[in-house]
Amino acid sequence: MPIQPRTLQQRTLVFILLPTFLLLMGLSIGGYIFVRNILLNQWGETAIAELQKTAHQIDMRMRKPKDLLQVLQIDGKMNISGEVFEYILQKIKSIDGVIKVKVTLPDKTPDRTSPGKTMARMMTMKMRHDYTLGQLTISLPKYDNRLRDRTVSLVSELETTTGNGTGRIEIIISFDTFVDQVIAAPWWKSNKAYLVDDTGNILASTFSKKTNPAEKRPNLFGRENKLEKATLNAIHQNNSGMVFGGGSPPEEVSGFYHLVEAPWTLVIVAPGKKILQPIIRFKIIYSLSIAACTLLILFFIRRSTNRITTMIKEITLAAENLARGEFGPPLPVTTVDEVGELAGCFNKMTRQLKQRLLLKEALSVAREVQQNLLPHTGYSSRRISIDGISNYCDETGGDYFDIIPLPEKNGKVGIVVGDVVGHGIGAALLMTTVRALLRCRISQPGTLARIMTDVNRLLCKDTERTGNFVTLFYLEYDEINHAVKWVRGGHDPAIVYSPASNKFSELKGRGVALGIDPDCHFECNEMILPNEPLIILIGSDGVWENENPEGEQFGKERVRQIIAAGSVLSPGSIVQSITDKLQSFMGEKSQEDDITLAVIKIDRDGDHISTTTGKPLNNREELP
Repeated sequence: MPIQPRTLQQRTLVFILLPTFLLLMGLSIGGYIFVRNILLNQWGETAIAELQKTAHQIDMRMRKPKDLLQVLQIDGKMNISGEVFEYILQKIKSIDGVIKVKVTLPDKTPDRTSPGKTMARMMTMKMRHDYTLGQLTISLPKYDNRLRDRTVSLVSELETTTGNGTGRIEIIISFDTFVDQVIAAPWWKSNKAYLVDDTGNILASTFSKKTNPAEKRPNLFGRENKLEKATLNAIHQNNSGMVFGGGSPPEEVSGFYHLVEAPWTLVIVAPGKKILQPIIRFKIIYSLSIAACTLLILFFIRRSTNRITTMIKEITLAAENLARGEFGPPLPVTTVDEVGELAGCFNKMTRQLKQRLLLKEALSVAREVQQNLLPHTGYSSRRISIDGISNYCDETGGDYFDIIPLPEKNGKVGIVVGDVVGHGIGAALLMTTVRALLRCRISQPGTLARIMTDVNRLLCKDTERTGNFVTLFYLEYDEINHAVKWVRGGHDPAIVYSPASNKFSELKGRGVALGIDPDCHFECNEMILPNEPLIILIGSDGVWENENPEGEQFGKERVRQIIAAGSVLSPGSIVQSITDKLQSFMGEKSQEDDITLAVIKIDRDGDHISTTTGKPLNNREELP
């Protein structure tokens, strides 16, 4: 399951501090291993160089008697005079470390004569035989009680060309004389060191004593531990090299080098801690430095992130208070980074939000004022009942609906529906202006045509700079004469439905929108109503032009069907039915235009509520 830190501090710890710490620790461990390997290789190269130098010294000492013996042979045969032979033997004896030279002739009679007699005898034998000198071999060191010293023998077989017998030349050398320079070397004394042969016999070591009569048989190298066994196997495969023991750092490290003139190998074994003492010191210093730097880096990171998280917490708390409608003091902007910019933007947002809330409160007041300007109740008399509604898509709207009783005009009543271009505050202000002008002018003498012409002229003074306008339909019902008059100022015609004939018609007429042309003269339309129930609907275009999520408009036809189906209902019920069906039609799509409806229901003389029903038709006819 992935780690999901819940707070910013946890995210900082998991995604910043912890990876930084692991990265630094990985770099320190990698650096330690790299330097450790370099030091081990350098120690190996130095140790092998020392072994090579010491082995060369032993090889040079051993090479001298070998080279002198090689002088005895010319073309593979000993074809020299007795004086030369004796001279070479004397030169071999004079070499440092050579104890004795023994010559055994093919008759297996050891040489026990003086040098002069030996020479004479050899010269005699020269006349009878030719000799060949065999390969020189080296014996293991052995303790000589008489000499109180360990010796090794360089032996070369003497063979006659006729095959009549064999003899040999044996050069006895002090072993300790050969290795005294090795034993005196500093590296020999400061480490475990060995001189071993190919079979693993220890010829000399830092643990052996020079004079030890009990040392009759050398110890075997490779019995002590795994490192010695691995070193012995490496000796059989390579002339020189290094072998590492177990552990990290390795407990012990060995180096070896083969001699050239003898089947011996010099081996040095050193403790890993001693070899890696510099790297151990470096490791301690490096680890302490890395730890200090890591803690310092983590401290600065934590300090920086704490400052960031603290500021973010302050912004979060301020945002929570702001969500509850509490406006606190501005947040302090103490940095110039992104967090400082965030705090500055939050302060700016808070100021603007406060301004918008104040504006919204003002809009709410404006909405309340505007709603108070609309009729709160319907109108009803002996033969007519009126009801209507205005639903705005914003806080305030531009639609205008009004019912104006005119008692000064013999009980007449006026119904007005207007639609100001646009939405919002501007449209609402223009609507209130139209309402004020109309209510003020309609109370004065004059025909409807004259009244509307005067209202238009006055309105144009306010709209000449903005280009705004308003469509308006004014209908006046005369209950005494059972007639209607209307003026159409660019608005949609009123819809008239006759339940008796189940037919629709429209109240049309010429006229342009108000606020466009100050010289426009409007005309009044008048009609005597038949003695039958009628339903008149005056609406704004938001009723039939609002769309559903698919982009389809509600349309006037649906409005007619609702009117026909609810003809027996009251005007308020018809209005409610239309608005309910419209809301259901729009679904989740928001209202895009103001919706205003005014329904006028006129009954027959004596009947206040019509019971006539009929089926909706799609045809429309003008009233006769």
